[in-house]
Amino acid sequence: MFKLKPIKKALKPKIIQLALRFKHYNMADAIIIFSEARGGSTWLMELLKHIPGVIINWEPLHVNRGVVPKAYKLGWRPCILPDSTDTKHVTLFSKIFRFSVFNTWTTRYVFWKDLKHSKHVLTKFVRANQSLPWVVATYPELKHKPVFLLRHPIATCLSRLKTFEGVDAQNITTLTPAKKFDIPDCINNMRFIEHQHYIDSLQTQLEVEIAVWCVNNVDLITHKNQDTWYTLYYEDLVMHPEDSFQALLQGINIHLPQDILSRIDYRKPSSTNFYGNLKALPKHQLESFLNKLEADQLRRIQGVFDYFDLKVYSAFSAYPIKKT
Repeated sequence: MFKLKPIKKALKPKIIQLALRFKHYNMADAIIIFSEARGGSTWLMELLKHIPGVIINWEPLHVNRGVVPKAYKLGWRPCILPDSTDTKHVTLFSKIFRFSVFNTWTTRYVFWKDLKHSKHVLTKFVRANQSLPWVVATYPELKHKPVFLLRHPIATCLSRLKTFEGVDAQNITTLTPAKKFDIPDCINNMRFIEHQHYIDSLQTQLEVEIAVWCVNNVDLITHKNQDTWYTLYYEDLVMHPEDSFQALLQGINIHLPQDILSRIDYRKPSSTNFYGNLKALPKHQLESFLNKLEADQLRRIQGVFDYFDLKVYSAFSAYPIKKT
């Protein structure tokens, strides 16, 4: 018997992409998330999806599945320097933020009901944090500040190792880097070269992951232009979701009616909660990594924090340290 369902499934992304070719989005209306992989960006994306007229542009910088030409050599952690005026980058990101370049991967969260009345292209990046200062300098017409989402580096890196490397956090102490840290073959990789000797001296794979996290985030936390983006701490969103989300909306110049805000389920797991391990209590969710690591491991990780002068997080606490 002839089955239509597989045909519909195959045709759906093609038809959606065809429809997108007739849409015209304004750069000024773009909403952008910058985060680390496993940093909570999908959850935040799904919360921001409650904004009327939002359409999702999913990870367009993915090296293998995204929309960046290989010749650009942006790599897995793109860093475009703030004073760069390279026209090919300006053109590419302009197309990304206006959703005029796309493929099946980047449109995977686009649905028919989103297309007709869509206004805001919500682009989610992981690993592109080092390009954030360049984005705000290059596109001053953005009406909504980009969101810089931070999650504790230990929790982030443990989750990344488990999800993408198949590493069991309980056995992390036995893991050491198999070889020297490979400098990524990408543009502007000086930040890795500068710290290669130190990274090569680290004992465990987790420490290496955390060092790379620091390379890509520490300078942004104290950046002179940090007021041009909105910094959101994942831990605040977990502990005080309603207040944190409403403060975020105000900070990025978006108004949501109360009837929409009241319908948001802040404890709904994101679509990338692959292991179904959401704890009943937010506090237990955030502090769980402290029970997985020995005191000596935490001391070594604190040494990594100290080397990179990371002051907003401690290895011995699950919560950000903020100036009062």
